[in-house]
Amino acid sequence: MRSCSFFQGTVILTVSSLLIKFLGFFYKIFLAQAMGAEGMGIYQLIFPVFAVCHSLTSSGLEVAISRFTARSRGHEQSDYLWAGLFLTLTSSLVIGLFLWTRSDFIALTLLHETRCAPLLKFLAATIPLAGFHGCFCGFCLGRKNASLPAFSQLTEQAVRIGSVWLLYHIFLQEGMEITPMLATAGLLTGEIASVLFILTFAANKTLLPSSLSACFHRCRTLLTMSIPVTASRVSLTLLQSVEAVLIPLSLRQSGLSSTEALSLYGILTGMSLSFLLFPNAVTSSLSAMLLPVISEEQAKGNMQKISQAIEYTLLFGMNIGILCMGIFLRFGKELGTLCFHQPLTGEFLQTLAWICPFLYLSGNLSSILHGLGKTSVTFFNQLAALLVRIFCIVLFVPFTGIQGVLWGILAGELLLSFLDIRSVASYVTPSIGLDAYVLKPAAAILLSMGGIHMLKPAASILGLFVQIALMCLGYVLLLFSFGVWKLLRPLFYVKASK
Repeated sequence: MRSCSFFQGTVILTVSSLLIKFLGFFYKIFLAQAMGAEGMGIYQLIFPVFAVCHSLTSSGLEVAISRFTARSRGHEQSDYLWAGLFLTLTSSLVIGLFLWTRSDFIALTLLHETRCAPLLKFLAATIPLAGFHGCFCGFCLGRKNASLPAFSQLTEQAVRIGSVWLLYHIFLQEGMEITPMLATAGLLTGEIASVLFILTFAANKTLLPSSLSACFHRCRTLLTMSIPVTASRVSLTLLQSVEAVLIPLSLRQSGLSSTEALSLYGILTGMSLSFLLFPNAVTSSLSAMLLPVISEEQAKGNMQKISQAIEYTLLFGMNIGILCMGIFLRFGKELGTLCFHQPLTGEFLQTLAWICPFLYLSGNLSSILHGLGKTSVTFFNQLAALLVRIFCIVLFVPFTGIQGVLWGILAGELLLSFLDIRSVASYVTPSIGLDAYVLKPAAAILLSMGGIHMLKPAASILGLFVQIALMCLGYVLLLFSFGVWKLLRPLFYVKASK
């Protein structure tokens, strides 16, 4: 294998992820204007429930399928796919049925918001579809084929947005109320479309298992890795669900009404974090391709390539993160007001800008640790960060309001990045200096921000997005002049061992 396949896969996923994020970003703006901040808050409340269900049914199996497929050849790869699909669909149907029948109880008792009950019924129908989609994507990534995951995600996003837009106009013509139910219906139509796309692809491929007994044997193999991953992710998503419910409850304790608390929650999670996670399309694509590559190199005993991958991942994540931090610090308020007509969105964005370098690193480092088989390490690292966030919500939010949530996010991401870097440090033989990781990118962003500040008298002529583009261009040119980007070339051109 040459690293060009890794590079091509990363580029395909990056382009599709950027397009998906771009579409999703404007979709969030559309939803915010259609449903309002409170409606966004109600809509966002159901996602922790979905995360728990997805973790129970398929998230661990996706990782296991990707890892074992990367280490296998021929029909053995298909065996892992079919074994994973059997396990995922069986558990998904059980969990989906439970969610459908107990939606009222979950909405009232756990989410403390009865308006979530009908949304949970739609969500129940998406769980088996999402599990099928996830297993197939894990299988393709294990085979270094990024095209299917990329196009299936694009199909899902396009159909989701198109169906919601169509229903929105039908509702307006009929004089019907626009509620979060509309957006939840879009989730279901998007998952149906992605599954149909995958089935169309699979019909033209030879993906038959070698035998039924081989599939059952692969089930046991997959479970040896997926159970620890599933257990850790379920534990984490349960705590994340607790965190999501605690935020509006703690905001009420600070003196806000239920409507005000849900509105703030909707602005933070549905608007500000959408901005913050938009650049994550680049680093998340790298993350998706890292797991099978690291797993394959570990199987070959090629520790030098693993060390290089870790160093280049850190370098790439820090350079992207520092650029985004500068953009959100300088233009956060303007972006929030322009896109969502909510000044609070921009204020939250400026506060959270400091976590960008760490936020974009954590996903990649987690994939590296999973590729090395260190699933328990990632669990305890993420658990520690999550407990810090919950501690800040419980301790500070009733007295400081939404600022306590922001402080918790900052503290949690800092801790997670520190723990992840410490966990992978033993696999690294340092070849890149601290100046390339931090000092030179920091100098580049400060000089770029200074240059934009000097252009302030012409800001009204240039416009917001031209200023951002000029700042990015200045940052990249400065990194080239400092020699930082030259260090990334081995990520794309070094041959892997044979």
